[in-house]
Amino acid sequence: MKVFTVLYFRFFILFIFIAITQDRAYAYEPEPEEYWNGTLGPLTIRSLSPAQSLRLSPVPRSPYGLPEGQTELQFNIAAASVYSSQENLFVLDYHFTDTRFAINRGFANNWSAEFSINERRIVNAHLDQLTLEFHDLFDIDQNGRDEAVKDGTHIQISEYGINLGKEARGQTSQTVGISVQKVLADKSIGWPAIAMNFNISYEMLHDGLIEHGAFDYGVQFSVAQKKNNGYAYANLSYTEFGSKDVLGMPLTDHQFSGMLGYEFNMEGDEAFILQYLFSEGVVVDIGELSEYSHEIHIGYKWRTESYLFEAGLVENIVNFENSPDVAFTFGVTYKL
Repeated sequence: MKVFTVLYFRFFILFIFIAITQDRAYAYEPEPEEYWNGTLGPLTIRSLSPAQSLRLSPVPRSPYGLPEGQTELQFNIAAASVYSSQENLFVLDYHFTDTRFAINRGFANNWSAEFSINERRIVNAHLDQLTLEFHDLFDIDQNGRDEAVKDGTHIQISEYGINLGKEARGQTSQTVGISVQKVLADKSIGWPAIAMNFNISYEMLHDGLIEHGAFDYGVQFSVAQKKNNGYAYANLSYTEFGSKDVLGMPLTDHQFSGMLGYEFNMEGDEAFILQYLFSEGVVVDIGELSEYSHEIHIGYKWRTESYLFEAGLVENIVNFENSPDVAFTFGVTYKL
């Protein structure tokens, strides 16, 4: 598995290099198109790593803000399979879904605001057979998954006396979130677009995975540059958390994360997108769970007159014990 994912990461770097090199071969200077005719934006996939996904996890955002008076409705869902273990420390074997509804509105002077409702839930998504077949198809080592109970749920962290089976299913975190974006450098001036986002979330459930009333907040900087064959993206985020534990396991109170990506535009309002997301470990002193997680996103976007559809695949690299085994995502945006 490590050999495969190392090659996977090298392919990502090579893809970005080729895309930029090919872009330099064109004779004309790229100019961003008007909104809804230009970039399709990054894949709307936040971290799906075991601990990082439980609290406010920044969504990769485009710095090309909504025009004044423009409103969008968004729906995104991800289904992830997690299987990781480290001897004498932990066993994590479960599935979860991450669902998001949002409304986004553009205002004057390059401001926009978003209100969202978010839910993360431990479930039996029946992903194990699909995950096994996917790994076999690409000759990825199963890393012990083929020896575990199929579609089982087992969360064990001995140091903190956590040992949960099927009773963990249904455990949920539900938050409301607000994000405010200010475009600092507009795409029309010929320089990279730059934007700053302020994000907050509030835990609504009284008996959920995260303590009720936990208040998370953070800031995110987004950059994008128009290329002749697409767009290059980068995000950097810092988040402060109001919750300090989950299921009795202590968590850190802050996190750095970032994303690099490339949108390769096709004809007919379509694009293939490749992203690399890294997130600081948020678990306190539990082996690999305390290290950075690394996730690769591969996806496709398609835009019509009023809708924008996206589908994505998430795979782990570098740290195989602190990222999802595999995840599948889908999203749709509707322009009012």
